[in-house]
Amino acid sequence: MTFLLSLGSFLVAFSPSLSLLFTVVFPKPQLVILSITAAFFYLLSAFFSSLFWLPVPDGSAAKEGGIATLLALTIPSVIFQMAGRCSFVKLYFRVEGVIRRSVKRHEEETIAATHARNNDNRSHRSSNRNNDSTNNYDDDDDDEGSNDGDPHAETNALQLQLNDLSCSLSSGCGYALLHSLFLYGTLLASESGESSTSTGGTLYQPSCSDVPSLIHGAVIACLFSILDVMWMMLTFFGMRRRALYGGHGNDNNNNNSSNINNNMHNPYNGRATSSNTTTWKLSQWKRTVLESLTFLSPKGLSDSFSGGNAALGLVFYSHLLASLVLAPNGLMERDGCLISLPCLAGVVILVGVLFKTGVKGHFLPEDQRRRILGLRMEDVAASGAVVGSNGVIGNDNAGIM
Repeated sequence: MTFLLSLGSFLVAFSPSLSLLFTVVFPKPQLVILSITAAFFYLLSAFFSSLFWLPVPDGSAAKEGGIATLLALTIPSVIFQMAGRCSFVKLYFRVEGVIRRSVKRHEEETIAATHARNNDNRSHRSSNRNNDSTNNYDDDDDDEGSNDGDPHAETNALQLQLNDLSCSLSSGCGYALLHSLFLYGTLLASESGESSTSTGGTLYQPSCSDVPSLIHGAVIACLFSILDVMWMMLTFFGMRRRALYGGHGNDNNNNNSSNINNNMHNPYNGRATSSNTTTWKLSQWKRTVLESLTFLSPKGLSDSFSGGNAALGLVFYSHLLASLVLAPNGLMERDGCLISLPCLAGVVILVGVLFKTGVKGHFLPEDQRRRILGLRMEDVAASGAVVGSNGVIGNDNAGIM
């Protein structure tokens, strides 16, 4: 009975992260590395949180019903995890830029070498053209046909693997998996059978007296795994918009190239005064507050600096809320789970609804959407399918996030 309970609890706790691990992450080695790196950043955030918890006095739990300890433990942990997510995504953007520049440089060298080889072949054929023109034309066709490979194949393959959707899912998977191990691994190991830390029985706790602790902990780990994935995706969305639209006076919905030009010709760049910078920051905070009200609107968050700030704000405050709703487990004498578990499930639903309404249809930045759509059009053209006004491309474009 204990084995079946442990197995079922394990599947409940780790099913969100393991399903992503086997379906999204494992098929691509790049995503495996990304997932491991994200897990390492969670480990760093947990380490710094534990260092901050060391000076918290044990006697503070008796003050105000334990509220002081609750806030002292929760707020720093949320801040460190938020910093860990943002630092990880920022590091990923830097590595992504290096990889793309390297691949582009390699493709330029390959194209140059191909052109040089074609020129040499043409020179050789022209010198022998008087001997047998017909055979030379046939050879010409054969040689040109052998060089019809796509020079951008590496970039296209990289774009399909390293886009914000697949990378955020993979990163969230690694982050959620290690978080679940920290939340639930010790309890599962101690209750999995007779060992030095277990008597082989089923543990019940006052916080949820009618439900085994294995099930109670598994539900919490499962819900936090779902939240970790959505929080990581929102962090990618927010940090990408901050990176693309971070110039002063550049909070608009123009495409990437125009935003780069705006940054280059920005009147504040390089000579912004403190008053201009302060005014711009105050303006951005006002825009962020207004942007936060658009989560439930049909248009959702805008592709702007303030839209990125609003997404990051949702991550921070929803994480803080999800942590605080578990307080009844420790503050109430009995059955605090009757309050905490429904509230935590409500936070998951709330974040899911706000995520869907906020970023639906434009989760990927404009350049990634255009490139993926172009690859799909090439695939349709290669397969000989007919592309109409309501054809395959229109349906594929509607599915691009």
